Parts: sequence; structure tokens; C-alpha cells
Amino acid sequence: MLQILTILISVFLLSACSTMPSGPSVLVLPSADKNFDQFHNDDLICRQLTHTQVVSSQQEADSKDEAQQSYDIIYIQCMYSKGHQVPVPGGVMYDMQQEWNPPPPPDMPAPPQTTNPKRP
Repeated sequence: MLQILTILISVFLLSACSTMPSGPSVLVLPSADKNFDQFHNDDLICRQLTHTQVVSSQQEADSKDEAQQSYDIIYIQCMYSKGHQVPVPGGVMYDMQQEWNPPPPPDMPAPPQTTNPKRP
């Protein structure tokens, strides 16, 4: 019985020290100009790159939250560089391919002035 207890405690302690995330905790969406296979390949490449960088940067055991945050940041940077939509603060998704609207031509007349009726 003591041997089983020792094994269980060892397994518990080893799992408590494990800080490597199993994957990203953020939602990244494919860009409009890539199909699912391209997105899937980019995802696999970024997960491998992220795993390698997080493992090599961990010199001491960090908390699981710190490791997850590092993992997510590297993963988001990688997926963004490949043109995919990534989350930004405020819950907005940012797409590198967003439409840009040029300013109106210089000779365009100003919009008509509207007056605000006085409130009683």
C-alpha cells in the first residue's frame, strides 16, 4: 500500500510541475483568402514553432498561467504573420486584409449643416 501511495504522490508532484500548455487558448480565424487546408497547415507550423520557443525559453518552472500567456503571444504573432485574423484587446478580431477607404476628393462639397432643435 505504501508503494502505491508513493507512486501516486510522485505522479501528482510531477504533473504539478508541468507547465507546458497543450495548445493555444485563443481563437484565431482563417483569413478570407486562404482555404481550410492552408489555415490548418499554418496552424500546425505555428504550434510547432511556439512549442519550440516556449520550451527553449523556460529556464525555471513558471506558473501554468505564465507559460500559457507566452504560448498564446507567440502563437498569435505567428498566425498574424501568416495573414490570419487574430484577437486584439477588447474582443475585436483584426484582419491584415481589412478594407481601406481613401479620403474623399478635395473638391467634394461639405455635407449640409443640420441644426439641432432646441429641447423644451
